[in-house]
Amino acid sequence: MKHLFSPTRIVFAIATVLSLTGCELYFGGNDGDGGDRWTYCANDGYYVCSGDDCEWAGPRCPDDPNYTCETNADCAAGCYCQDGVCEEAGFCGEDGQCPDGFHCDEERSSCVPDGCNTSADCEAGEYCDPGTKTCTSSCTCDSDAAAQSQGWGYCDETRGTCEPPNPAGSCGGAVTCNQIMTACPDGQVALISNGCWTGTCGAIASCDVTPGCTSLQHEGDCLGRTADCTSIYQGINCTNPTTGQSCTAGATGCTCESFQFARCSMRTSSAPAMSFLNDEGRLVDVFAN
Repeated sequence: MKHLFSPTRIVFAIATVLSLTGCELYFGGNDGDGGDRWTYCANDGYYVCSGDDCEWAGPRCPDDPNYTCETNADCAAGCYCQDGVCEEAGFCGEDGQCPDGFHCDEERSSCVPDGCNTSADCEAGEYCDPGTKTCTSSCTCDSDAAAQSQGWGYCDETRGTCEPPNPAGSCGGAVTCNQIMTACPDGQVALISNGCWTGTCGAIASCDVTPGCTSLQHEGDCLGRTADCTSIYQGINCTNPTTGQSCTAGATGCTCESFQFARCSMRTSSAPAMSFLNDEGRLVDVFAN
């Protein structure tokens, strides 16, 4: 969104800005032909100007105490995120135009510190090391398998970048410890680290890798993966309608008084040997009376 300002309107804008609390008016160098670059804060947000031509850059101003951020992308052009607050560092077109300790985020035309807050602050093929707050080289990828084949934890497919394993544990991996899976609420799975359950749960929506079907503990989560997972139910008080006898493992054509979700299994072309497919289309385990 662009606005053209006449000299009168510019003076009015400056007067308005100077009357606002928590905002300042920044002027760039004047090149003598009206192409000077400057910014100002107005009631509807932050503007970046070149001469009389001003373009809206964001809803809040860098000096606004309410202008909080998590990543540089939350800030207006010319600013970066520092300790949750947008700070001004200037505009650029390439690294050489930024001061020492800064580089140019060319996508935002903004000078940003060489450090990082999250991996989103780094280039593709780099992740943000939480210990040093610096962008560190990893690898590029298009799937979790591609990242893991190169020795990394998972693939941030949005950025096409390999990321290290989640220190809290992963949603996937082989479990070699003799442990019972951690019980988790709906929408979560038990996390794994070094082949063992960590005792904690992670949201499926935020998983580093796609969890296996057997890790899905609730019916709704399993039914949400019908492409590769199958919900298996326990049949309670199941009988053969022809003989009237209780059903046993591997029986077919049984009738059950009720069903309850038993587990989630990888989808295969046939039912497991201990289960049967009932008339209602449910894959059922016979539950002992």
